[in-house]
Amino acid sequence: MAFGHCVHHRYPFSINMNNNQNKNCIIYCRISSAKGAQEGEGLDTQEKICRTCAESRGYTVVPHGKVFRETFSGRKDTRPVLEEIFDYIEKNPGKVQYFVFRMIDRFTRGGGFSYEGIKKKLASYGVEMIDTTGIIQPSKNTLDYLGFEYDWSKTSPSGITELVMADNAKSEVTTILTRMIAQEIELTQKGFKVRGAVDGYLNSRIYVDSKKRMIQIPDPERAKYFIEMFRLRATGTLTDKEIVDRINAMGYRSRIQNKWDRAHEKIIGHGGGQQLTVKRLQATIQRPIYCGIMCEKWTRWQPIKAYYDGLVSIDMFNQANRGSVFIKKEGSDMTILYDYYPERLVVKRMRDNPMFPYKNFVLCPTCSKPFLGSCPVGKGGEGFPTYHCSRKHKYFGVPKKKLEDSFKSLINGLLFKPEALNSMEASFLNKFHERKGEIIQSSIDVHRNIADLKIEQKAKSDAFVATTSQVLRTSLEKQIEELEERIKSANGESQKIDITENDITSFKSYGKYFMEHLPELLLNTYNPRQQQSLLSLVFEDFPTYTELVNGTPKLAWVFKLSSTSTSLESLRVTLRGVEPRFQP
Repeated sequence: MAFGHCVHHRYPFSINMNNNQNKNCIIYCRISSAKGAQEGEGLDTQEKICRTCAESRGYTVVPHGKVFRETFSGRKDTRPVLEEIFDYIEKNPGKVQYFVFRMIDRFTRGGGFSYEGIKKKLASYGVEMIDTTGIIQPSKNTLDYLGFEYDWSKTSPSGITELVMADNAKSEVTTILTRMIAQEIELTQKGFKVRGAVDGYLNSRIYVDSKKRMIQIPDPERAKYFIEMFRLRATGTLTDKEIVDRINAMGYRSRIQNKWDRAHEKIIGHGGGQQLTVKRLQATIQRPIYCGIMCEKWTRWQPIKAYYDGLVSIDMFNQANRGSVFIKKEGSDMTILYDYYPERLVVKRMRDNPMFPYKNFVLCPTCSKPFLGSCPVGKGGEGFPTYHCSRKHKYFGVPKKKLEDSFKSLINGLLFKPEALNSMEASFLNKFHERKGEIIQSSIDVHRNIADLKIEQKAKSDAFVATTSQVLRTSLEKQIEELEERIKSANGESQKIDITENDITSFKSYGKYFMEHLPELLLNTYNPRQQQSLLSLVFEDFPTYTELVNGTPKLAWVFKLSSTSTSLESLRVTLRGVEPRFQP
C-alpha cells in the first residue's frame, strides 16, 4: 500500500539538527521607510534575528548567504525585492524550502487576504513560511494516520491566528496613517509645509503657539534663479529661450537627487544637474507656491496664503504668467484663474475693422458701451459710414468723420503736466538704479559661473594629460568640449547683461521720443492692440461721445488738455453768450 509523504514537525528555535540538513531558506527583511528604521526595528536588527533563527534550525541561507532587504510599503502585494525572491524561487525549483522573516506585521500590512495570497503562492513552489516569533506552525495532514493526503486534508493549526495578526497589522496601519495624514492635512490648510521643500526653498522649523511647525525659506544658493526667471518673464523684453540662456549662464542646474538600489538602502548614483529648458521654465513659473500661495489636493485645489512669504510677489507672478495663470485677490479671498485675458480684444465680426478704428475707444453716451460701426446705404446707393449704438435704447449714431475729427483733436491736445514730468523723472532714476543693482548681481553670478566652469575645465584638461587610457581620454575630451560651449554661452549672456552709459542714454532718448510723438503713437491704427494698450494709459476710463465733444474725458493724472484741444461743437456749447449762467 502506497502511503502519502510524512510531514516532520518543526518548532521555532528547538529542532533536531539532523532532521534538517541540506534545508535551504531565504531570509526577507522589510521596513517601510528609512525614517522607520531610525525610530523602530531596522533592517540590520531584523537580519540578525532571522539569521539566528535559521542557524538554530540548521537552515542554509541562499543564494550564497544573501539576505533580501527591502525598504517598501508592506501594504503592497507587489514589491520589487519580493518579486525578485519569487523570480529566484521559480528559476530554481526545489532549491528553497523555507521563507524566513521577522514577524507577520513586518512581512505584510495588507491584511489577511493579502497575507493568505502570498502564503499560497509560496506554498505552490513548495516553500514554507517561518516567522522568528514562532506564531506560524507547520501544516498537519488530518488523514496522516491513514497514510493518505489531499489538498483539503492539509490544515494549519495557526491559520486563524495568522490571519487575525495580519488583519491587526492592516488595522494598525489605518490607525497610524489616519492620525498622521489628518494632522498633515490640517497643517497644510493652515499654510504650513509638511513635505520636502520645493526647489528654490529650504524647509525650516519655527515655533507657533509653542509647537514646532515647518515652513519654507528661500534657499540662499538657488532662490536667485527662480526670482530671476519670474522677473525676466514679467518684464516681457526677452523670449523664453533667451530667459533660459540667461538663467543657465548664471549657473543654474536642476537639483541633484539620489538614486537608490531596489532595496532603497544604498545610494547607487545621482540624478539631476541638468540645464534649464523652455518647457521646464514654463512649468515652473505657473506654480503659485513661488509667490507664497498653496494650491493642492489637501487644500481642495483652492488657493490659500502660506504661512511664509514667496520668492516673488503676486503681482510679479501674474505679470510673468501673462494670463495663463492669474491669482485674483480681493481682500482675504483669493481665486486662481486660468487663461485670464481681460484686456484681450475679442475679434468677432470685424471687431478690428480698419474702417472704424476708434469704435472701441469712444463709448455710447447712453449705455457707456463701445460703439459699433456700419455703413448704411442711402436711396442713391451711397454709403454713410457711421459709429452707432442701439443696445436696448434709442438709436444713437455719429457720422464717421465727425467722431474721428473730435477724437484726433482731443489726442493732439494732450500735454504732460510739468509736475508729473518731474515726478516721472525721479521715479525713473530710482527704478533704474534699483534695476541696475539687480543686473549687477546677475552679472556677478554669471561671471562666477564662468570662473567655476574654467576651473572644472582645467581640472579635466590636467586629467586628460595625466591619463594614458584611450577610453578615458576620449570621455574627457568630450567633457572639455562641452564645458567650452557652456563657457562661450555664458560669456555671450554676460555681454548682454552688462549696462553701459550708452544704454542709459538710449533709454532716456526712447522716453523722450515717446513724449514728443505721443499723438502719433496713440493715433496709430495699424496695430489696434498696441493702440489700446497705450490709450488705456492715457484714460482712466475711455470717454463717452459727450465727454469727447465737451473736452471732459477722465485722463490719467500725468496728462492735461491744452486750451485749443476742444472741438467746434464744444466751443459752441461753452460760448453761448455773455449772460451769466445762473441768477444770484
